[in-house]
Amino acid sequence: MHKVTARQFLTKRIVRCGFTLVELLVVIAIIGILIALLLPAVQAAREAARRTQCSNNLKQMGLAIHNYMDQHREYFPPGSPGPRRHGLFSHILPFLELQTIHDELDLDGDTFIEPHRYTPIDVYFCPSYPGERVVRNKANGYKNGASCTYLGVAGVLREGVETTPDEGGGAIPKNGMFGWEFVRRANQVGDGLSNTLTMGEYVQRDDEGEFGDFPGNVRPWILGATQTSKASYTFRVCVYPINSRVQRSRDGIPFNHLPLGSYHPGGAHFLLGDASVRFLSETMPFDVYQALSTCNGKEVEGIIQD
Repeated sequence: MHKVTARQFLTKRIVRCGFTLVELLVVIAIIGILIALLLPAVQAAREAARRTQCSNNLKQMGLAIHNYMDQHREYFPPGSPGPRRHGLFSHILPFLELQTIHDELDLDGDTFIEPHRYTPIDVYFCPSYPGERVVRNKANGYKNGASCTYLGVAGVLREGVETTPDEGGGAIPKNGMFGWEFVRRANQVGDGLSNTLTMGEYVQRDDEGEFGDFPGNVRPWILGATQTSKASYTFRVCVYPINSRVQRSRDGIPFNHLPLGSYHPGGAHFLLGDASVRFLSETMPFDVYQALSTCNGKEVEGIIQD
């Protein structure tokens, strides 16, 4: 009878428990597929959270505007009161629980030399915007400061509508909620507060050239307007559809006429005069968008649906 040594006995009972190379590659491939499937869902969830925060930002500003109106005989805050003067975003600070910052501003002074120029205001910044919250060291000084990715709506250019003369920044009509050196009263909103756009998102940037890098044409919240040309840093005239891919430098588009829009897929958030917030599609009919952008155009009521 053949004898088995102890060494041979133990060797025969050794069981290999590791992965083969093929098995390891299969596991890696499965993990890769799972990540590829889950990543879009995670990104979508994050964007949904950012959209909610952005909508909440506009909601807070809407309530701040109404609280301002309660203390100012139903007048809306000023849009651009004049060259380098404090505009909309400075005037509503007390109603955003930022009274301290407001009290430290010289509302009759030069916005370009204000100490709070680099003070970021969370509610003025969309979380989906990929640019810097605070811009520094740009050669063009008007780009430097704490960015604001929301602007007021300044109406629509139409035949027969009174406008502020164009001095280089682009003509500004007087049929919007905000404008140049005037303030709107609630009873002047003939179309109804719930049918009139008050503010919207703004992130316009050229594809190349001087305004191709961030912040593009986004400006600090504290700046009211330029020294010359009547170019406003607080509102836009609705000349182009939402999220239009226009090029300021190449196409020679006036600063006041650059389009409102966002980095959210498919459209942008807008604040209405009654402080409600709606996400408007970039594919909505342009005439409807323009109708919403005027406060007294006598358009059909109820054109925004929940």
